[in-house]
Amino acid sequence: MSTSYAQVAGARSGSGLTATDLFSGGGGSSEGLRQAGYRIVTAANHWATAIATHQANHPDTDHRQANLSETDFRSFLRTDVLWASPSCVWFARSGGRKKPTVEVERQRADDGSIDRATAFAVIAATEVHSYDAVIVENVTEFMGWVLYRGWLDLMTALGYRHQVVVLNSADIGPNPVSQNRKRFYAVFTRRGDVDLTVPPVERTPATAILDPDLGPLVTRRLYVTPQIEQITEHGVPHLVTYRKHAKAMRADRHPLATVTAGGNHHAIATLTGDGPTHRFLTRRERARAQGFPDNYVFHGKTVKVGNRSIDEVRTQIGNAVSVNVARWLGDRVAQSLGASS
Repeated sequence: MSTSYAQVAGARSGSGLTATDLFSGGGGSSEGLRQAGYRIVTAANHWATAIATHQANHPDTDHRQANLSETDFRSFLRTDVLWASPSCVWFARSGGRKKPTVEVERQRADDGSIDRATAFAVIAATEVHSYDAVIVENVTEFMGWVLYRGWLDLMTALGYRHQVVVLNSADIGPNPVSQNRKRFYAVFTRRGDVDLTVPPVERTPATAILDPDLGPLVTRRLYVTPQIEQITEHGVPHLVTYRKHAKAMRADRHPLATVTAGGNHHAIATLTGDGPTHRFLTRRERARAQGFPDNYVFHGKTVKVGNRSIDEVRTQIGNAVSVNVARWLGDRVAQSLGASS
């Protein structure tokens, strides 16, 4: 569970390294690096609500609310390591977005061009501070960006070698989170490779993060009713997903599907003697699926945007870096830099 995870992390001796977290959001990457023994010197993000969350949990960090595509990084203190999670909105194919043509991308002629260009803030910050190591996280579609190779070449021109890996949060120990979440990670160093070999671990089932509440009895037909009708075992919570062609899966055998910023598609259903029950996952359960300890504070409210209701807390959780992966990468980088961990 997340609580014991935090206790274990608190007992660690620490790497003694310092870190900057760009596009820090609510702080999954910072929390993971903190658990790996890093001191988070500066965290920056454009969204005031995410900054408030980060500040509540990392009060000793210098917080900057800024458009990082237009930031003078000379105003930032230099740290040993840079973590950056540029916006993934217009790389991901979720929400019905389609990949623009190569020509449109090159001309920066579509709505996502400015969003994708946030990746160049990594280059700008690194040019100023010559970090000992840089870690970048994004969706796997980032590698299909027309400027991806040129982006890597710019880091090479700054004196860095790179390693690229796709990691699933459910497979990263020592405490894998209960969530299938595959993400792109690039690790840039000036000397020597970082050991990114992933040792095998036993996956954590969703029951490890679920509260005991089974939810109310189902009294009407739901979108997931066909999935609920697949359940045959009484008293066993099943994961049901508000997506086409999904199947009910035992929560005691499987992790969650990817937790998203929209945050509405995860639910559990249980067959009881009185009939099936159903409920959506809570904010805290979603946060546990990302590796956040239960004492992690989230700021935010539900706001109306047009005809949609946006839960700002679920947005932060869904956009976060999984804490366990940030911790694992932080450990590996610390070892490559000769720091204790």
